[in-house]
Amino acid sequence: MHNPNYNPAIAPDNETGRKTFFWYRVYVAALTFIYLLVAIFGVVLVVVQPTGKDAGETAEIFLSGVIAAVLGAILFLISAVALFLPRKPYNWIVGMVLIALGMTSCCSLPFVLPLLIYWLKPEPKAYFGRSI
Repeated sequence: MHNPNYNPAIAPDNETGRKTFFWYRVYVAALTFIYLLVAIFGVVLVVVQPTGKDAGETAEIFLSGVIAAVLGAILFLISAVALFLPRKPYNWIVGMVLIALGMTSCCSLPFVLPLLIYWLKPEPKAYFGRSI
């Protein structure tokens, strides 16, 4: 059956797709490192008990450490796995989810917005084997 969105002018292996995939991996490597730091920081908050604080503040610090450690570890694992996924159609969707996750932080927006613009172009979609 004929795919109306197919464009034979865009080769599956194209320069825009390769460059976009490279910068996506740089972004995911940075995410992996940041989430590792969050998990380590959470563990430090759990292990190190502050002295001279009242019980409510100590419990709050402990709970914050548990949340940071758990979320940091989960997001670290997700981004670490995504870093090594092959160039397959499903990885384009994984990338889209991780880019959307990065859009929740105003600190990463200057890096994520250009990546998103290139990610949505037909060339990277063809590079991942997705229909355009």
